[in-house]
Amino acid sequence: NWTMQGYDRPHYTNVQMPFPQEPPFVPEENPTGCYRTTFELPAEWNGRRTVLRFGGAESVLAVWVNGVAVGLAKDTRLPSEFDISPFVREGEVNTLACVCIKWSDSSFIEDQDQWWLGGIYRDVSLYSTEATFIQDVFAIGAQDGKLKVTAKIGFQGDRERDWKMKAQLFDASGQSVLEMIEKTLSTKRAYVSNRFQAIWEEQLENPLLWSSETPNLYTLVVSLLSPEGREVEHTSCRVGFRTVELGDRELLLNGRPVMMKGVNRHEWNDTTGKVLTTDEMRHDIIVMKQHGFNAIRTSHYPNDERFYDLCDELGMWVIDEADIESHDFMKFLCQDARYASAFLERGLRMVERDKNHPCIFAWSLGNESGYGPNHDAMAGWIRHFDSSRVLHYEGVAHPSTHSWAGLDDWEGKLSTDLICPMYA
Repeated sequence: NWTMQGYDRPHYTNVQMPFPQEPPFVPEENPTGCYRTTFELPAEWNGRRTVLRFGGAESVLAVWVNGVAVGLAKDTRLPSEFDISPFVREGEVNTLACVCIKWSDSSFIEDQDQWWLGGIYRDVSLYSTEATFIQDVFAIGAQDGKLKVTAKIGFQGDRERDWKMKAQLFDASGQSVLEMIEKTLSTKRAYVSNRFQAIWEEQLENPLLWSSETPNLYTLVVSLLSPEGREVEHTSCRVGFRTVELGDRELLLNGRPVMMKGVNRHEWNDTTGKVLTTDEMRHDIIVMKQHGFNAIRTSHYPNDERFYDLCDELGMWVIDEADIESHDFMKFLCQDARYASAFLERGLRMVERDKNHPCIFAWSLGNESGYGPNHDAMAGWIRHFDSSRVLHYEGVAHPSTHSWAGLDDWEGKLSTDLICPMYA
């Protein structure tokens, strides 16, 4: 990010915005970074689908490839992907240009207690797939050994033939412990017939459970086979068998109450700002565990994906928090219809990205953003999509924004399962 490279001035604020305009307006004097580079595609990518991925940029990003506008992205702390297949030139030098603008209408819901920086601060990468590809995998492992896997395909080409998918689960030593039957998928009218996905429901006997004390992990490998039986693509994710549930006014992890000894953690380095190395992330987790902590809240936004991998490996429970804080306009943007889609999208995109991390036991709807219908809309989508975790939102019980009158009052209960007042 350019702010830590001698350009522009970093701002630190707690509550008030760094400029006086009201939503959705921003200053005319708006720091802007222009990036330009070139790249060539490997010969083996010819005729395939090419995707450009930005890990994070603050706060709005516009992208061009070979002079053609390919997309615009907001949400500083989640990745954005662009299918640039129609715009790249095979066997030639391609030009990638980006404009990153520091202030935008989304800045009002990124008003965390933080240093405001600007620019690209997570990885930028290219990857390639065939025209028919694995679009998504969602795996849920439970304490009793039940494993549900949902795998979806995306397609740009041949819809007239049937494709196949298979899946296999391996233990930490690399031994196969579950081999799932091959599934046939039809791409013809796939969306309306729901035939673009394969679902497996399996049983693993005597699984080694995941917890912060015993972070046992398995590896799931899902493969896509062409109609001729050729393996086109495979992908993998780690699986932890654990159950998160609510008991008699208690949070139960693997069937027992657990005392959460947690901390809020920002992504921060005094020299590189929001850019962290993997070793720095690992050091944070190890030091916290050495001091008796077993949980982290990603205050107040989704962290770099590597951080969740490390929490899975080292054993740390995580509350994953959406990139939503409207502190200066706390009671208003949560009820503003102009921001409804932004609230919803930030919640669902966080869940979609991080859903395969066993370390995450709760989804958080943000921080210090009041409470309103925009939160309930986000909560409804998340509850429907993922029932394997609980919801947390401190704003429901925040004394400055909302009074929870009593257990018979249903207002706010859609948006949280846990009562965790700030700084209690």
